[in-house]
Amino acid sequence: MASTMLDIDADLTQQTPLVSASFRLTSERHVLDHIVAGFGIEGGQAWQKGDVDEGADQARRAHGWGVTLPAQRTYSVDTAITALLQVLAPQRDAIIQAITLLELDAHVNIEVRVAPGHLPVLHAAKATIAAMAAYDAACSVELSEL
Repeated sequence: MASTMLDIDADLTQQTPLVSASFRLTSERHVLDHIVAGFGIEGGQAWQKGDVDEGADQARRAHGWGVTLPAQRTYSVDTAITALLQVLAPQRDAIIQAITLLELDAHVNIEVRVAPGHLPVLHAAKATIAAMAAYDAACSVELSEL
């Protein structure tokens, strides 16, 4: 009987949506690697206009910097956004200053991979929305099947 429960638990775990969150700063005019180097955010990555985007196999249209958190199994996108905002929090003021001074575009992207019939809650708490708004960030959600 215990083995059957483990199989059911494993099956349910595999059906739980995979949610990842990323934050990106982009600019048509400014190369960002020297600016964002001071952020010191682990996993942060800069690119140049024309570099090949590994995920899309196409050239990037703007200079940029971003951080993407590993996907986690959750039914709440708010959980992933909150984790992302916590990573950014120590450098929040510096990031906001760079956005303002250099007129950078900020983007929060949520990628949700779901098993058929196992949609997550596409909800963000007021505090989460307010925290994203501090960065003047656009937000997009990508849904795809596992």
